[in-house]
Amino acid sequence: MKLNKDRTWIYVVAGLSALALAPIGAALARPTQCITKETKCDYDLLCAFKVDLAEKLLIYEGFVSNSPATKKAPKRTRQGVRYSGVLYDAALAEAKAEDPTATGEELASLAYGKLVTKVRKSLSQHAAKYKDCSSLETTAKDQYVGNWSGMLTDKTDCNVYGSKLVGDTVERVTVDDLKAASQGCLEMWDGDRGHESIHQSACRDRLGNPSAPAQTFQSYMEEDIQAYRYSVEQAAKGLETLSLLCTADPKTADFRKRADDLLKKATQYQQNQASKP
Repeated sequence: MKLNKDRTWIYVVAGLSALALAPIGAALARPTQCITKETKCDYDLLCAFKVDLAEKLLIYEGFVSNSPATKKAPKRTRQGVRYSGVLYDAALAEAKAEDPTATGEELASLAYGKLVTKVRKSLSQHAAKYKDCSSLETTAKDQYVGNWSGMLTDKTDCNVYGSKLVGDTVERVTVDDLKAASQGCLEMWDGDRGHESIHQSACRDRLGNPSAPAQTFQSYMEEDIQAYRYSVEQAAKGLETLSLLCTADPKTADFRKRADDLLKKATQYQQNQASKP
């Protein structure tokens, strides 16, 4: 999705990877708690929470691998993620070509919007692999993964809004209205809402400090890295809980091994949080 033309939104989308709704089974009326004291080993939930964590990890790695801060890190590697810069360079070039007059924060905002689109496209290219739940003989169902299209923080008032795509234009709605129109697990909704709270807090800090430096392309990315680190942490909690519930089920052994690999990576990023620039 794109930034709108006046670029007054920080469109750093918690729901960047959200799927288009395809009603399957008895869909949840709105985000509903999926993991409760009564929850048993559930293949559909195990699949959905694995997909959620895999998506968040891929997005996080996409930002880290393209950040100039990673380029400057020892061995051009940060938290085990090597610098690429391909998406960064392409987004910046496209932004300059689209608006040759743009400079400073205006150019940074435009380039950042281009990068978000590229990260989302890269995510879709990996979909067949990270959405694979064939060993459980199931697929990731939207009624659990969620169908909300995203959240955003307005740069002028620092309020968080929901978003919907109408043609090529992103239109905003209240978060409450977005929630009422959405379906999925409340755990994932809360994780996305918490992600956006990080952007909201950073926005308020900037507005409260008249001498704060202008946003740069890199600072946009680093703020999203911080927010997606939170997203990874929250997604890992749900997957870890469900994986433990399925420990006694031999049919889940192979799937849980792959889930454990994701959880180890999530733990690595949390442990290395102090290495952020």
